[in-house]
Amino acid sequence: MLVLLSLTLLLYLTSAILLWRQLSSTGATHATSWWMALAAVALHGFLLWQHLAADAFDHLNVASSLSSVAFLLALFSLVRVKRNSGLILRPVIYVFAAVSCVILIASPADWGASIANSHGLVIHIVLSLVAYAILMLATLYAVQLLYLSFLLKNHRVNALTSYLPPLMVVERYFFRLISAGTLLLFIALGSGFVFLENMFAQGQAHKTILSTLAAALYLAVVLAHGIWQVRGRGLVILSVVASVVLSLGYFGSRFVRDVLLG
Repeated sequence: MLVLLSLTLLLYLTSAILLWRQLSSTGATHATSWWMALAAVALHGFLLWQHLAADAFDHLNVASSLSSVAFLLALFSLVRVKRNSGLILRPVIYVFAAVSCVILIASPADWGASIANSHGLVIHIVLSLVAYAILMLATLYAVQLLYLSFLLKNHRVNALTSYLPPLMVVERYFFRLISAGTLLLFIALGSGFVFLENMFAQGQAHKTILSTLAAALYLAVVLAHGIWQVRGRGLVILSVVASVVLSLGYFGSRFVRDVLLG
């Protein structure tokens, strides 16, 4: 496992370094970094699988959940491979994924909530993690959108400007990701009410309330843009607030249960 972890870290960090170098150089490192990132994601998936299989997939904790989200983020980041389609985001994702791998291996596999013999719960968890990963990727685009708006508003030009994607391109990706992630989040919430006995039981109520509140905020962003064609800084900031609320619901509650109370 240590050899696999080391190779995964090496590939992730090398990919991040190559992409950061591309920001200030015209060297053709894009294809190389993409293939290295693809190999890192594949090894990350295998590492995650091996870790969960060591406990016969019986437990899920904050470390494995975090690593799963990082894996999905890294995987989704490979979909957009065109130049200027989000270049400054991917190095951050790869470093985050590398850190999550270290946390994963440092954590015992038999720690956390038991998911054995509960197929409905597994479906709910998978849907929730995929929805969260998509919405977090949208949040990263939101941050980039705010940064681009700042540069344009203040007429600032720096070394990154020529490598940044057009504002409209980032905005289009952002609203597509928000729409897809919001739909999946509502499906995940619905699956929880279908498969779990009581979504408002002790230990679950705060997670359900915060997740529902976040879903409502995301829906407000989607409807405001889709129906009334609202755009701009306000919706972007509202989506970031929703992401913070959702993170508190997903990982805040799991951190308290697994780490502080576990």
